[in-house]
Amino acid sequence: MNEDQTLVGRNALVIGGGSGMGAAVALAFAKEGARVAIAGRRVEKLDEVATQASPEGVVLTRAVDVCDRDALAALFDWFEDEAGKLDLLVHAAGVNLPKRSMKELSPADWDKVIQINLTGAYDSLRLGLSKMRPHRNGLVVMINSVSGKRAHPLGGVSYNASKFGMTALGACVGEEERENGIRITNLFPGEVNTPILEQRPTPPSDEQRAAMLQPDDVAAAVLMLAKLDPRAHVPELVIKPTGQSYL
Repeated sequence: MNEDQTLVGRNALVIGGGSGMGAAVALAFAKEGARVAIAGRRVEKLDEVATQASPEGVVLTRAVDVCDRDALAALFDWFEDEAGKLDLLVHAAGVNLPKRSMKELSPADWDKVIQINLTGAYDSLRLGLSKMRPHRNGLVVMINSVSGKRAHPLGGVSYNASKFGMTALGACVGEEERENGIRITNLFPGEVNTPILEQRPTPPSDEQRAAMLQPDDVAAAVLMLAKLDPRAHVPELVIKPTGQSYL
């Protein structure tokens, strides 16, 4: 394995890194020697992840709301000052709401989900690419959902729509950026045992959660992508629990 296939000396920014899949990815990157920064809304959650990483790596933290474009732009400038060149960007921020059927969904809740899940992903990608293009290299992993490939009532109207939008965003921009040496991967996890499940109209049982993917499973997939030689590009990757249907 050459230097490009390790994470030592590489700089990673994980947006939505305070919990769930984003936190697991950040910890995996830090363990592999990357210089990692995480961003999210809740400072206490970010600090918990940084403390977890401290025995084996360093994780920088910065509070940010992906709906605040000025704050998001400042995040990328801060990252460049604190960590250096942006090599790896993982966008893991997302939300869902209990009232998610068309009958129940309010216009305000529709706007909230689209703004966080889709517009937030757009802004994260837009700003990250501006930092990667001068170096003609970089990997962006957009943590999406199988709801971005298979619409199902369980995900809800706004969530499915936002995730299908993310799919198109990553695919289209990935095609544009390949000539710049930048790889974009749409990662589609199935059911994952994360805090977002508490927003389901009927949260799953402990037994159901145990059968789902765990955040570390998704982190392992992202780590695999990050360790690929830059000549190799995975446009899409689906990972799901063994027992979950994909039809």
